[in-house]
Amino acid sequence: MKTSMKSPALFIALVFTGILLSSTGCEEQKARKAAIREGEVYFKSYCALCHGENADGKGDMASMLDTPPMDLTTIAKRRGGEFPEDEIARIIATAERTPGHSLGEMPAWWETLKRAENIDDPEVVRQKIENIVAYLKTLQKE
Repeated sequence: MKTSMKSPALFIALVFTGILLSSTGCEEQKARKAAIREGEVYFKSYCALCHGENADGKGDMASMLDTPPMDLTTIAKRRGGEFPEDEIARIIATAERTPGHSLGEMPAWWETLKRAENIDDPEVVRQKIENIVAYLKTLQKE
């Protein structure tokens, strides 16, 4: 009789654990989708003018720049299938020396976002840049 009592209790515990894990996964997935949506908004507000609405390097300002903006949809392809999130975040934040940005044509978005969005908290700026990176990751072509 004790064995039969354990089985329903174990079953209920497993079901409850599954529900918790499922809802946690759903919340994480919702948060990720929201981050990507925000990244898209920021990309289109700040980056698309040069890099294009589709991130293909064909923005309205592209022809006016000394070095054409890169096609951001092929970052992973150019790196053997890997999308280097940390490197891309650094490039966006600091305009790290990269082809097309070494002449100072791309602003250091860390400071630009702080001023444009009136953000005092560095964690908020970091998160916004990470959201742009998350959005760019979704645009990668094989």
